[in-house]
Amino acid sequence: MRGAGVRAAAIVGLAMLALGCDRPPVTWQEVARTAGALAADTRLTLDANGAPAIGARPTAPFVTPAGACAASLVFARLGAGEWYAAWWQPRADSSASLVVARSINSGNSWTPPMVADARDHSSLGCARPAPAIAADSASGYVHLVYFLAAPQGTGIWFTHSMEHGAIWHAPVGILFGDDPARASVAAHGDTVVVAYEYPNADEGRVGIAISSTTGHIFEWRVPVSATTEQASDPRVAVRGRRVAVAWASRAIGASGDAAPAATVVDVGTLTQP
Repeated sequence: MRGAGVRAAAIVGLAMLALGCDRPPVTWQEVARTAGALAADTRLTLDANGAPAIGARPTAPFVTPAGACAASLVFARLGAGEWYAAWWQPRADSSASLVVARSINSGNSWTPPMVADARDHSSLGCARPAPAIAADSASGYVHLVYFLAAPQGTGIWFTHSMEHGAIWHAPVGILFGDDPARASVAAHGDTVVVAYEYPNADEGRVGIAISSTTGHIFEWRVPVSATTEQASDPRVAVRGRRVAVAWASRAIGASGDAAPAATVVDVGTLTQP
């Protein structure tokens, strides 16, 4: 599975080159590095001037359903009172469904959960990375990215709803590999950017996938972190043509999230299409 995933990613990359794109899809313009790893409850944003900032993730009042993986709960806000909550709901065999609920009154009440992806056939239970969610006010769409063991392949998957969570479109594979991996998603209009850990053993890399079609296809996949570091736990933000990616950087060979880390932030400009 892992070898097939690596080959598939390579084929995608060659296909993008064959399209005649003779310049990189992102021009990176600056790098910031600070001591300490990213806190689990933080997100990356870009202000009106394109400057990045790391702050608290948004939350809304919510009662976690019985049996849900409480640590997987994530929120996104779309407009003044419209919120979305997503989480993993495990099944008896320790596989799980990715479900989403919607509120139109700032979390005072929620719709029954809608299943966004039920294809998981792993036995991870709640020992799996939390999904990531983004709601884009420019398009009105809601986007999800997550690690999933599906019949079509294990790895990072993406889905989105153009119908306020009532319908979730066919998932799109981002990068395949057997190792549970964390990911992040951001969107602005037609542009969707997914940042992800490479889901392959000992990769220690962070990359991004870029879509100019609201996530229906991802035309570009770009490594972001250097081969001289061990990168993990990415965050991504996009605003107009500006994109930012943050991750935890550790020395090569460092063991686990408890190892000393720095937070790296790259900021760049999207050049394609």
